[in-house]
Amino acid sequence: MTAPARVGILRAAGTVSTPLKRTSSIILLSLLLAGIAGAASDPASSSRARERAGALYQRSLGWLALNTTEARRQAVRALEEATLLDPGNAGYELALGRAYYTCGFLKSARQRFERVAKLQPGDAAGHQGLGLVWRRDWLKYLDRRSLVRSTEQLATATRLDSGNADAWLALAPLLVEQGDALGALQAAFSALRADPGRLEAHLAVAHALYRSGMLHEADSVFSATIPRLPRRVRDRYEDIAPVATEQDTILLHQLPRAGRPAFIERFWRENDPDPSTPENEARLEYWARVTHAYFLFFDAKRGGWDERGEVFVRYGPPAEMHYNPLEGRASWTFDSGPEFPANLMVWTYPELGMRVVLQDRLLSEFYMLPVSLTSDLDPLPDPDSLARRTDALGTRGGRGVFHLLPPGTKPLPLEGLVARFEGGAGPRLLVQCEVPGGPADSVWAEWAVLDSARVVRARASLLLGPSACAAETRRVGEFAADLDPGPYLVSVTVRDGAGRRGILRAPVELAPARSSLALSDVVIACGTSGAGAGPVRIEPNPGARVPGAGPLTAYFEIYHLQPGSDGLARFEYVYAVRSVAPDARHWMTKFFSPAAPPLVSVSREEPNLGTLRRQFISVPVASFVPGRYRLEITVRDLVAGTSVVKKLEFVKTK
Repeated sequence: MTAPARVGILRAAGTVSTPLKRTSSIILLSLLLAGIAGAASDPASSSRARERAGALYQRSLGWLALNTTEARRQAVRALEEATLLDPGNAGYELALGRAYYTCGFLKSARQRFERVAKLQPGDAAGHQGLGLVWRRDWLKYLDRRSLVRSTEQLATATRLDSGNADAWLALAPLLVEQGDALGALQAAFSALRADPGRLEAHLAVAHALYRSGMLHEADSVFSATIPRLPRRVRDRYEDIAPVATEQDTILLHQLPRAGRPAFIERFWRENDPDPSTPENEARLEYWARVTHAYFLFFDAKRGGWDERGEVFVRYGPPAEMHYNPLEGRASWTFDSGPEFPANLMVWTYPELGMRVVLQDRLLSEFYMLPVSLTSDLDPLPDPDSLARRTDALGTRGGRGVFHLLPPGTKPLPLEGLVARFEGGAGPRLLVQCEVPGGPADSVWAEWAVLDSARVVRARASLLLGPSACAAETRRVGEFAADLDPGPYLVSVTVRDGAGRRGILRAPVELAPARSSLALSDVVIACGTSGAGAGPVRIEPNPGARVPGAGPLTAYFEIYHLQPGSDGLARFEYVYAVRSVAPDARHWMTKFFSPAAPPLVSVSREEPNLGTLRRQFISVPVASFVPGRYRLEITVRDLVAGTSVVKKLEFVKTK
């Protein structure tokens, strides 16, 4: 039956009554399908259809190579026609699925890749396509089920074709997302075996090594690979702008190119969580984040990533992600004016007190920060929340936050005290540390003191011993060094036989000696000996914990007392203890007496031979309820008429 004849019959069928019309339509449809089947069974017609489909396929490849919007549309139309002319050709279906995927038509792409997997179940290409579609769906809608489906499809693709480096590289970061560092490492090495010269495979290996806790190996691979990357990718690893202050970034860009590596190296030394190790853990974490963002968010057409990648390299993965949350406005505007549609993505970092709102203002899955003409919307952590993080290190200005401990390392609770004294040759720094541990536990501590240029000025290590306060449950140690006046960074690292690690970092300013009355920092001790002219032994109590029976023992030094006419100095010291708990007194009482009266207040006058006095005090605390308290010490030089005050908090235990 010719085409005009079929059209004429269909038109005639439209003029009959409804029941007859339905019956006739069914008959005509059967005849039409039979005609099509007959044409398809005609060898000559089938051959011409396949030739036409092949020509359309070749033409589509040329259009796709142009990589323009209009060319991609032409390619899609050509491939759609090719799949109709040759419906069993998996190659055409695959090409159309990839074209749909490039254009962002994810549902259509998924349907085509599913057809490829059905036509050729033993071929990896369809499963790889499905894996990429589900990964993009996960990145767009944040549905964890899509992440799981993507991982499953890519795993199938790699099982069917173990030499497919692209599939392995797509799989590795998804395994990292699901906490499978070992699986990611295996996938990365498989990609490297499939294509040893591919730099992305080397990056994936370095990333997975870091996530697996193999820092030395990760550092070696990163250091060897980054210099070989294309410039636009290498810049992402070498640029500190995302995590540095605006001032540091300006200074860096003002330097000649030859001087920039030294500036960057100093920046990372300043933010090295553990100077006792040869690797810089913060820089390694930054490189790992850049690699993860590169695999997930990097857009080759734009030559970079959107704001998701920028936030990720600064703060790592968020605790929660939401796509178009109900409380959000799916639109954007300037501070005033019309609203425009937009998709929203909200990343939440509760441990940093931070909520990051991202807008897809172009509806193209490219996210940007909201715009404002009156305020800076750059995401920054809450300073108080960041200060409470004992497991994290914030760069200056809070523009980047890194973990103190690398992946796979169990934390060892560490308490420390940094105290400043005056020595015979200048300032003297005392550092005490304390960790849980019994007599059978071996715990090593290492300290390093870095100057303003982050050059190590003091370094030592020791085996921690039993605490005089709790010999059965606590291990303690102390370090001391004479240094020049200036700013320093103190770092203490402790390790035990179980592989646990604790880190303490503390900035400290050592002031030059002065001629007027001065007081050292106050140290809570488990006991002291030798007060007077000789050396003093302070039993470390870095946690400043005082047991129920007490007493509280504190040590301090008084400098530059003024001798009187008889050659003796005279001074008075007053110590008082106050609770740091909220003041529960009636508001009227607080109005007339803003400061609560001290629980203990003692004053004494003493003569002293010489300008230096080493002093310890014993404060009865047995009657105090458990809690936090503040010790305030005031020293008055009765000859010179000057005074100085120091304060320190301690904990009364049961």
